[in-house]
Amino acid sequence: MEDFRCAVDHLVTLDYVDEDRIGCLGVCGGGGYAVSATMTEHRIKALVAVVAANYGRLMREGDLSAGAAIATLEAIGAQRTAEARGADPVITTYIPTSEEERKKAGIDDVDVVEAVDYYTTPRGQHPNSPDKLRFSGLAAAVGFDAFHLAERLLTQPLLVVGCDTPGSFGSHRDAYEIFDRAASEKKELFIVPDSTHYDLYDGSKYVDQAFEKITPFFAGNL
Repeated sequence: MEDFRCAVDHLVTLDYVDEDRIGCLGVCGGGGYAVSATMTEHRIKALVAVVAANYGRLMREGDLSAGAAIATLEAIGAQRTAEARGADPVITTYIPTSEEERKKAGIDDVDVVEAVDYYTTPRGQHPNSPDKLRFSGLAAAVGFDAFHLAERLLTQPLLVVGCDTPGSFGSHRDAYEIFDRAASEKKELFIVPDSTHYDLYDGSKYVDQAFEKITPFFAGNL
């Protein structure tokens, strides 16, 4: 979230930027971070959250078992103890590393299927995004909530763009939650018909529908 605030710091130094007309748009996890940052960065005057996912909620849900969050924290603690005593770090991944790995694991959730297609193929693959993270550093994420205090602090005009197809990442229901919780007097919710989470990344007809709402929203609120 500090990255958003630093971006505003830079923007207000530019002669061609009107500091009273700075807006923010975030997608997926970035949408959740944009929500959280905008609550405490009121130099941002309007916010668009596209398939915004609350990463902390996703981390707490884990495998969707009742004790998933506590089990994760206990495993993280055990791994930190091991590393403090000299063990090598455990490097894990966000998603299966290939289509073959996904099929072998028997995962057919639409969000994971499309994430593998997006992040592990030329469609969205990038060398600086290797799908790796250090397991022992995840405790803070488990305790994070991108929507915490939205009913008190998120007062700027808000447009929430959601997908129409529920998946395990949860952005479909997160769209309704942040819309309902935001204190914004001016807020809109647009669910793109027949869309999935990743359709709102680069599916041209779905992105075009989103921008039919986003463009006038920013024009009318900045």
